[in-house]
Amino acid sequence: MEFRQIQYFLMLCDELHFTEAANKLGISQPTLSQQIRVLEDELDTPLFDRIGKKTVLTEAGMLFQQYAQQIVHQMENAKLSISDLMHHHTGTVKVAVYSTDLDNRLIPLLVDFHKEYPKTKIQIIPSVDILNEVLNNEVDIGIGLASIEDHRLHKTSLYTEGYNLYVNDQHAFSQKKIISPKELSTLQMVMYPKGFIGRDLIDTWCEANHVSIQTIMETGSATSLIKLVQENIGATIQPSQLIDYYRETGVTSIPIKDAPTRELGIFYRKDKYLSTAAHSFIIKVVALLQKT
Repeated sequence: MEFRQIQYFLMLCDELHFTEAANKLGISQPTLSQQIRVLEDELDTPLFDRIGKKTVLTEAGMLFQQYAQQIVHQMENAKLSISDLMHHHTGTVKVAVYSTDLDNRLIPLLVDFHKEYPKTKIQIIPSVDILNEVLNNEVDIGIGLASIEDHRLHKTSLYTEGYNLYVNDQHAFSQKKIISPKELSTLQMVMYPKGFIGRDLIDTWCEANHVSIQTIMETGSATSLIKLVQENIGATIQPSQLIDYYRETGVTSIPIKDAPTRELGIFYRKDKYLSTAAHSFIIKVVALLQKT
């Protein structure tokens, strides 16, 4: 069995069409068919059923697909490990972050990281689907809700914080020391769109507290939401520590009674090779955010 045959097999699993799979592989359709037959002969069982113009995986094919994916994944780990050794920390570290309100908190860390690993490219990718991106090896590291549970992940908790109400300094509520949940219903809000984890967390809390919030505008950027509060378009509900990065902006942060909270964590696949630079990044994130 050759590694390229496994790659051919997995491409056909994705496409379930010999011609399309062959085109993506850059080989002829007869070559792909012949290599799949060789694989099936070696395993002594059909991996695909050809039903008219349709191609479907057999039960044996579905089982072999799981092992084939692991083989390819381990080969990628081996290549990354050797590249890390030979090229002195070149390469890319991809980090999915579920909320843009973390961007400013990570800037000092990114500066420090670049000084230590100037040849390593780092990508901070805002995401609302961090768990699947980590599990599907689309990113190396995820920073998101620590409540995520999966036996395939290694996870370290970072910190827990509550949510505050953010209003313009001239707003009628700006002098309040604390806001009750019911008072939120009277406000015009600017918020993340539904589907964002932060918004879903707040909506779940509102439902539990019999609170209905009314949004006048929605955007996926914490910076944009704070700017809208500055312009007195509306109020917003954001993590309490966010105010530390918007000092002297004309915005007031007010605690909410029995506020929703979030616990953040950093996680990655247990079976994924992480470069020395990636491990260093994780250590720096833990050292920075566990203090906050």
